[in-house]
Amino acid sequence: MLLLWCDMTPAIPKTAPVVGVGTPEYASKVLTDLYVTLRRNLQLWAAVTHQTPQPRMGYVGQHLVSAVTGYPGGRSGARGDDLKLPNGKVGEIKCCYRVDQLGSCAKCGTVVASIEKVCPNEKCGSKNITRKDDSKWLLSPKSEEEVRELFIPLTYYLVLFEFADLNAAGDINVQILEVDPNSLGFSLCMLDYYFNIRSKSISKAPFNMWPASFKLHLMKAKMIYWSVIGTDDTITTKLFPGRDKTLLVALAPLGDYSGATTLTNEAIDALAKKRGITVSSLASKADKLATLQAARVKGKWSDDELADDLARIIYGPLLKTAGKWTAKFAPTL
Repeated sequence: MLLLWCDMTPAIPKTAPVVGVGTPEYASKVLTDLYVTLRRNLQLWAAVTHQTPQPRMGYVGQHLVSAVTGYPGGRSGARGDDLKLPNGKVGEIKCCYRVDQLGSCAKCGTVVASIEKVCPNEKCGSKNITRKDDSKWLLSPKSEEEVRELFIPLTYYLVLFEFADLNAAGDINVQILEVDPNSLGFSLCMLDYYFNIRSKSISKAPFNMWPASFKLHLMKAKMIYWSVIGTDDTITTKLFPGRDKTLLVALAPLGDYSGATTLTNEAIDALAKKRGITVSSLASKADKLATLQAARVKGKWSDDELADDLARIIYGPLLKTAGKWTAKFAPTL
């Protein structure tokens, strides 16, 4: 691994393991100092003040990516380059924090903090709590110039904090996914958002990139880092770049996407035709996807190629108004 900033490495407290940036131990130390300790202190105070125990995680995510990859940031916080890469290239970091979100009592509707195991309403006291995990990564180009800027980073690092089991609210998964902005799934999705979805929207809301979503899977994201913070605050590193092979966040069984509005009947029929699979035009969406999934397993379809096929089929008809952009980012469309 190329370490660009060894001379800038901060002094480590004597209690910390003597290791260098770009190692699992160093990343764990970053999580301990900047997240675990902070979160525990916030929880203690939240029990007294009844304020939110949720820490601001965007900057911690930036520290973590630098500790994991070995590349320095641009010292600019929310503005400027998030990550300085070799040969003058830059990386963009997005953080999605799904831990410690407010929940609600399923019985009476009272707001429930993540540290509360029962409804705080003294007249209720129910243990039937609805926990929320609706945080996501946001991208919000507001002009064609900002659309162009989406493709300046060499890569996007998507940092995710979420409970391993939302209902248990115990162990926390910390993952870093890497996405190539020039992949068909990313580039066509962003063009579709700006030229079709945003242009027709009154609110002009940003693009929501949901973890484990169909659109994210089309972007062929790769997991480069994964650690688990246990309930005892220990950190177990399951995946680390250079030590372990990155994992493609592959498409799930196709039937799982039967509810995805992006995946229309027309798109499913087009995929079947391209792959030489016969599906009945009268069959339900779920049945068509089941047929394609069976063919996918039997034929050992490449996840990489399948994602690109779907991106072309889904977004191609939608991007006739974005000719110059499509020609640049998807010349084979």
